[in-house]
This record gives sequence, C-alpha cells and structure tokens, in this order.
Amino acid sequence: MNKTEVSKLLTVASAIDHRTIDPAIVNAWHMVVGDVPFDAAERALTAHRRNRPGVYLEPGHIIEQWRIERAKERELRGPHPAPPLGQRWAVDCIEQDYELGAGPSAVTDVSL
Repeated sequence: MNKTEVSKLLTVASAIDHRTIDPAIVNAWHMVVGDVPFDAAERALTAHRRNRPGVYLEPGHIIEQWRIERAKERELRGPHPAPPLGQRWAVDCIEQDYELGAGPSAVTDVSL
C-alpha cells in the first residue's frame, strides 16, 4: 500500500472516529502497514469496525486482521494433512509466519 492509499484508509477511519490525519500520521502508519495490500487493509478496517465497536483503530489491528485473512486462505488452499486432534493449522500459520515478522518463539501448540 502506498502513502496515498494509507491516506484513503485513514480518511475512511476518520469518518467513523473523527481522527485527525496529517502527513506525519500517514507516514507513521505507512511504516507499519505499507506492505499490506490496500484491498486487504480495507477489509481489515471493515472487520475491525464490525467486530470491535468502540475500539480505536490502530495499525496493529490492520496487521492482525491481515494475518488472520492470510491464514484462512492458506488453510482453504491446502493441500495439507488434517491437523492433529485439538489443534488448528491457521493459528500455527499466524503465530509462525516468518514473512509477517513472527518467529520461533511463537506458540506452536494450540489446544481447542
């Protein structure tokens, strides 16, 4: 996502929460969410607003929703073996995704 798209995303957010947008804010957000595709960021904003009413949107919320979306896509894409009883592969993908900055210290065994 480029800075123009970050500004568009923040404009939509400000229509809901009346936040102030200036170049420094756009630059700061871009540093955090610049690698997120714009369409994914729009979906993340929508999901955040629907699922967390009243919670002020921060860049980490966009990243969190994007990770969840990517994990769901991976799980649907397969093929992969069925996860062990009581575990979910999507959670493992979110926690151990080296592309998204998580590392080996992440949770690897999630019981349901």
